[in-house]
Amino acid sequence: MCDKNFTENVYHIMENRKILKRESLQHNLRHFCSKKLCAMVKCNAYGHGIGEVVSAVENEVESFGVVSEKEALMVRKFTQKPILICAKVKDFKLCKKHGFEVIVEDELDLRKCLDLGLKNSLHLKLDCGMNRFGLKSELNAQLINKLLEEEKVLLKSICTHFPCTSNKHLTMQNYQEFMKLRSHIMQDAKLCFGGSGILKFPFDFDVLRLGIGMYGYGEKHLMPVMEIRSYVSKIFYVKKGDCVGYDGRHKAAANEKIAIVPVGYGDGLRRNLSEKLCVKINNKKFCAVGNICMDCFFVKVDKSVKEGDEVVVMTNAAKLAKKTDTICYEILTGFSNFRGATSVE
Repeated sequence: MCDKNFTENVYHIMENRKILKRESLQHNLRHFCSKKLCAMVKCNAYGHGIGEVVSAVENEVESFGVVSEKEALMVRKFTQKPILICAKVKDFKLCKKHGFEVIVEDELDLRKCLDLGLKNSLHLKLDCGMNRFGLKSELNAQLINKLLEEEKVLLKSICTHFPCTSNKHLTMQNYQEFMKLRSHIMQDAKLCFGGSGILKFPFDFDVLRLGIGMYGYGEKHLMPVMEIRSYVSKIFYVKKGDCVGYDGRHKAAANEKIAIVPVGYGDGLRRNLSEKLCVKINNKKFCAVGNICMDCFFVKVDKSVKEGDEVVVMTNAAKLAKKTDTICYEILTGFSNFRGATSVE
């Protein structure tokens, strides 16, 4: 007779799961608690899931940051806290309608906002060296300041983004450039800084736009939030000399037992991890073999592994990034279209 508890446990495990660890999120937020926090949830919360992350951290942060009106609308479903669009805005009318805060970087954007009644929702961005967004000339700063004074606009913040905080000398230069531009804005607005690792510097500012650090990367004492788990969907055997998967990349050196795990590059598991990925099954380490497919990959296993066993695919994006010569941001955001349930545990 079938054991009901066993059946239920196997059923629960036999699905792809993106698990967000609440304790890790809380630990990471405490690390940055010396500043008011704008939690960056752009690009589906760095692949973690906008709804899950916003709901999990809402009580710990001041506001949320996104890079499009579409993302802002998604965030608004889960919170009434301020939402800042940290990129060029296309639809200022929509921002006005939904109460989104916007960043301006030039006189044209500022005039559009004033014409539409967005006077009380504005942040001014200064470019300190990233050369991406932001006002970057002293003359433009003076023109913006004149318009701000004429229209009696009180900025929510003056903000910037530091491009390379691993380079102390460059970051100090960036800060000096920011302060030079900031000196032309004659109002005592809050300063809002972004850039992984910026707290290591003795800069005086009010609000931290917290990105990768919230998710557990960029500094030594942080804890990765996301885990990717799956299961063994099939077991089969190959003889010595048999090939497995596309292009016959893996050729069995002996008779082998192979497990299929239903996660592939369509889910965000990069194909260039083929033959480099290691997973855990029943607390034992096993190596993936052959090319990763769109919706699955192969693992060479031993006799202890059976169909339905849980497979821990990823616990630390930085380790996968190192194996593929990329950055953890790219590994994490790759899982935005992951086929499976997302939960905060």
